[in-house]
Amino acid sequence: MEKILKNLEPSVRAYLGDAFCFSIINDVAFDSGWVYDKYIHIEYTPCDGQIKYADYDYYDFVPDQGVFIKSFIEYPYEYCNQEIICNQIIGMIDNDEYCFALWDETVITNHLFGENQDKIYEHGCFVYGYDTEKKVFLTQGYFNNEKWEHYSIPYHVFYQAISYCPEKGEIALIGYKVRTDYEWRLDYDKVRNGLKLYKKNSFSKADRNVFDLNSVVNFFSNLYPGIPVHDPSLYCIYEHKIIFYKRLVYLNRKGWHIEKHILEMAEELCKKSRKVMLLGIAYNKSLKNSNFKVMLREAGLLTELEKNLLYHLNM
Repeated sequence: MEKILKNLEPSVRAYLGDAFCFSIINDVAFDSGWVYDKYIHIEYTPCDGQIKYADYDYYDFVPDQGVFIKSFIEYPYEYCNQEIICNQIIGMIDNDEYCFALWDETVITNHLFGENQDKIYEHGCFVYGYDTEKKVFLTQGYFNNEKWEHYSIPYHVFYQAISYCPEKGEIALIGYKVRTDYEWRLDYDKVRNGLKLYKKNSFSKADRNVFDLNSVVNFFSNLYPGIPVHDPSLYCIYEHKIIFYKRLVYLNRKGWHIEKHILEMAEELCKKSRKVMLLGIAYNKSLKNSNFKVMLREAGLLTELEKNLLYHLNM
């Protein structure tokens, strides 16, 4: 017997919590416009030197939005075994609940890629299906070279990974079930106010503001040659520009009259940010100073293009 819940290619996936969420709701979130009053702002966090969407918790699925009915289950570790935990997750899937938990991802990558690493890597896991005949769970994530991939994980490997830390005293599972009565709508006032604030933040001095376009300026200003660039941050910048462009196209279709040259600049912004992302990935593979300089130069052109776009964008 098998059951596989709805699972889509997520358009928002720079970080796991977002990716898991959008693999469930990607179609309705974009078709309804619901996503466009969110993910407007990004921030640079000096403590870790990373770019993130502002105001989002990456180990919760769109917190406080009310999209999901959530269940929380904690099993005392001393009473756990593979059969109990696996049957619980199977029951959740049968109830149309997706399962989120923390596991030692090293156990998973050792199994998948024939490695023999022993350092614990606590990470989020997501189960959207099972096959009782093959005794596997269906899961997805960034398991190898920052690629979003799907894998079947045998029950015994899954249980070994999820039971990695007896010191916690319990194994915790969180279920996510989409509300059937949720109203998928776009808050147009929130969009307008969000874009106004984005523009204001972006034209303030970068040393006093770590949000929006200044987050990108700060991110690249604090990189050093010979040190790898944070891949998810590069992807977050690119993904943010894609959503920015799609937002303007959607609003234009709904009668906001976004001028053609603005849409063209926004489309070019997507191409520029993708180029910067690919240059960053190429630099990470070589760590050559010449590649680093090219990446920084293109990042500068990217920020200048966006400043020009924002200058002409009236909200």
